Amino acid sequence: MECSFYSYVVGIEEGGCHSDAGRVYQDRYREGAFPRWGHMVDEIVIHLGDCKTGTTSIQSVLAAGAWESDAGDICYPARFNHIPLAKTLTMPGETDKQEKRFTKLRRRMDQSDAAHGVVSAEHFEFVDPELLHDALQRHLPGYMSRIRLIAYVRPHADRLLSSFAERNKKGRFMKSLPALHDVMLANGKLLYAPRFRKWRAVFGDSFTLRPFLRDQLYQGDVVQDFFRFVLGSRDFRITRDVDRNRSLSVEDIAMLRAFHRVFRAQDHALKDQQKAFGWFMSNDLSERPDPGATRPRLHRALAERVVEAYRADAMALDAEFFDGTPMQDALEAAPGKAAEQPQSFAPEDHFSAAEIRRYEALAAFLKHLIESDPRHFLWAVRPEEQRRAEPPRDSET
Repeated sequence: MECSFYSYVVGIEEGGCHSDAGRVYQDRYREGAFPRWGHMVDEIVIHLGDCKTGTTSIQSVLAAGAWESDAGDICYPARFNHIPLAKTLTMPGETDKQEKRFTKLRRRMDQSDAAHGVVSAEHFEFVDPELLHDALQRHLPGYMSRIRLIAYVRPHADRLLSSFAERNKKGRFMKSLPALHDVMLANGKLLYAPRFRKWRAVFGDSFTLRPFLRDQLYQGDVVQDFFRFVLGSRDFRITRDVDRNRSLSVEDIAMLRAFHRVFRAQDHALKDQQKAFGWFMSNDLSERPDPGATRPRLHRALAERVVEAYRADAMALDAEFFDGTPMQDALEAAPGKAAEQPQSFAPEDHFSAAEIRRYEALAAFLKHLIESDPRHFLWAVRPEEQRRAEPPRDSET
């Protein structure tokens, strides 16, 4: 297996491949032997996601500048993330903004003398790598030889479960876990190997894939792992809590379903507001942990189906991208972590009729507020660090 840049620079610390060459590279880089490029970043690191691999935690630290290091500065030109930039490559209604957004990015990188520029958006999971390559070639041609890309991949069973919670909190999916498994198996969303194989084919050794597994990550933490990859050094410190976007409990999901049953009756044009409510409400719930809450789990029969469905894909990922068998091991362990019987996410199985009545009344009230000013709601529901200083005006589009 060929070594990625990550194993070349970082893997030497564990005695990995190219250890002598990697040590020389790091020493000479720190001594300033490699030329800087004037008023522009030395390199750009593109963080591709995936979804549900700690992207919110990484972006929170980047956006807040909550890190210290002598290993090099980082330029992160985003209020919170670069999802709007990534969407110009996937959404027809956003493609006309591609030149403006990529040009703005290039100018910010050109004006910075940081060693590293970072672009981060989990939406890149849905981008064709050839389209991104073409956009970079067109809009940032001077950086093409100085771009690295990194993605994290969550084990199949864990990703199915986290996707279920994500879709429920946004009101996008109100059926069962087995039903979501059938949907994702049919559309191939969890067939990782073909997708990442294409990223490597387009970007070669500039692309690195990391398993989103605690025992595979530096310090057992994705934020630590990401900064180590960017800086090529352990010489950094994260200065804020990074435990963001904690998992919802079964009871949390059931409550959100009670709200979304009311919201789903509203105008379909307001689906973005419904999703925003669920996303930010779930953040508030996660910051108020309930020690007695029930953790969502697959049930054994479903876990066994997941193992059979994705065993070949896990084997391919391990063979082509990783040392050892981390993805196979995680997949085969899923039945042993599963519940014996399916969990219920129906509000009626967790709350009294009186409690559901109150939830539905509150949801109806919130629905009225949303309908009165949908655009202001999208602004107001966001945390302050993720929104503009002023609410949108009626004249804005």
